[in-house]
Amino acid sequence: MRIIDVIPLTKTPLALPQILSYFFSSNLPSGAVLIIPLGRRKEIAVVIDSHEASDLKMEIKNAGYELKPITKIINQEPILTNQQIKLAMWLGQYYFCSPGIFAKMMMPKKIQNSKLKVKNDNAKSKIIKSQRLILTPTISSIQKFADEYKNAILWHSELTKKQLNETWWKIKNSEAQTIVGTRSAVFLPFTSLKKIVVEDKTNPSHRSWDMFPHYRVHEAAKKLAEIFGAKLILKSEVPSVESFYNDQEGRRQTVSEAPASREAGKGWRGWPRTNSLPAPKPAIISDMRTELKDGNFSIFSRDLQKAAKETLAQKKQAVLFINRRGLANFVLCRDCGYIAKCKNCEAPLAHHLINFQPILFCHRCGHKENPPSLCPQCKSYRIKAIGVGSQKVEMEAQKLFSQVRLARLDNDNAPGAKDQQKIIESFVKKEADILIATQIIFSWMDEIKSAQPAMIGVISADTLLHLPDFQSGERTFQIIAGLKNILVPNQQLIVQTYNPENLIIKHAATGDWQSFYQEEIETRQLLNYPPFSQIVKLTFRHRNPKKTGLEAKILAAKLKQINKKTDIEISDALPAFIVKEKGRYVWNIIIKFKAQSSKLKMSNEFLLGRNSLLQYVPSNWEIDVDPESLL
Repeated sequence: MRIIDVIPLTKTPLALPQILSYFFSSNLPSGAVLIIPLGRRKEIAVVIDSHEASDLKMEIKNAGYELKPITKIINQEPILTNQQIKLAMWLGQYYFCSPGIFAKMMMPKKIQNSKLKVKNDNAKSKIIKSQRLILTPTISSIQKFADEYKNAILWHSELTKKQLNETWWKIKNSEAQTIVGTRSAVFLPFTSLKKIVVEDKTNPSHRSWDMFPHYRVHEAAKKLAEIFGAKLILKSEVPSVESFYNDQEGRRQTVSEAPASREAGKGWRGWPRTNSLPAPKPAIISDMRTELKDGNFSIFSRDLQKAAKETLAQKKQAVLFINRRGLANFVLCRDCGYIAKCKNCEAPLAHHLINFQPILFCHRCGHKENPPSLCPQCKSYRIKAIGVGSQKVEMEAQKLFSQVRLARLDNDNAPGAKDQQKIIESFVKKEADILIATQIIFSWMDEIKSAQPAMIGVISADTLLHLPDFQSGERTFQIIAGLKNILVPNQQLIVQTYNPENLIIKHAATGDWQSFYQEEIETRQLLNYPPFSQIVKLTFRHRNPKKTGLEAKILAAKLKQINKKTDIEISDALPAFIVKEKGRYVWNIIIKFKAQSSKLKMSNEFLLGRNSLLQYVPSNWEIDVDPESLL
């Protein structure tokens, strides 16, 4: 008789053991798949270990509960690899959630009756002994990286279940050398992984922010590289502050961060690059306050208008970047201050044109309503759309530049990868004179660079700058400096802002990473922000506003009372930046766990200490480790 240790492929309360034990008549290997009784239901589970029952006789006797037998064997051969199991267990600890959730993401699409392929002698000669993984942020960026590697196989959500299953087994059976995929490719059953490349590492699509669990792919990739002893390369046009700090401090010898551009990456050991191509023209920072004082009420500064007209006259192309979609950011009454907000989210409704009809639209829950002609609050007719979105830029560009050919790249106009690719190809083929783009452009940087636009205009550099989040400055720098990296000699970057003296904007416009980094890292150290700590955001949502606030305040007080460590900083409970989303009120608690290095943050000792506090967080709270935003 054997005792089989398993992890169920489901979310289980963290207060309960995540590794469960059952009786079975014979040995089962690690990675085998079976069905277990779990309470009143049956669940699929994966074997992680097996013991002789006689060896644990006293432990069983003193356990205080009766071990149950396994219900059914689905596949007695190992389905998950030992490396996958190690990764799932670590991710469960790192993100403080059930490891079975990650193990489930690692399974083939078809479990029942799955069979390992038996290879003959001829097939054995084709077994790949060195695998490499290329992780890209979006489906749209997969093909351009796949084209660089001969016989690469692809992994992404738009493949059919059959295609995904076939690909999974090819990797499992060592028949695939190069795998190019989006973030879930990090969970595939590699057997001889030697190299991992994370392309465009700072792209937010590398994070599972819209579905549970909320993991960052480069953290999973770091652990996977450690498990296999593989080389890990993180690429980005502009490095993140955390990665640059860790690299500078020499705390991670197996990881380097390099520019996303393959050409620019040759010989790189830091940013900015040395011995690079001649710089483009000095950037122009347009003061939009001066424009208003001088009577220019256009969304385009005179510098931008002049540069755009010269570009078009020379039969060259331009790019206009705006970090908002739609016509305007919100609708405001200039008499009483009323702002049209979503009834479900308490967020300002964006002004859009949908099927040529004006509509107010919530970007969080999708709620739509007609814009008011009079203020619902004071009945004033002085109600106006405020701010600028990509649709507004398109309309104003059409008015200002006669007979110009425009292309707009945003989630409204191009929601899918194929739609985006069509627009980008049109621009590269010179079928459009001006490309108006949101942040989607950063998934197509190489293509945009190949088109060699003569001018890039940043319509509003202030969009992200003043958000109450410690990463807002870094994101502003990455956007502006990233766009500047597209340009080659004799091309022009124009940055429009109401804050021309802001040092972040100045450093970004000149590409002065070192000055920005030095100021940013000093501020973060002073305030104990990453990389000097790990942040965990606790979020509570409820339809009753009083209950939400009360529950949050009670937990914050409880955690502060429990915590005896000086290297853990717990904030007061506070309403979220958008206090209501999808009909539920939102409150946050921010915890900073001091961690002087990325290596320490991944260590078992650090995670055990951190999780000893997180175990007191109720199960109806959301625990977000390394959150994308503190808002």
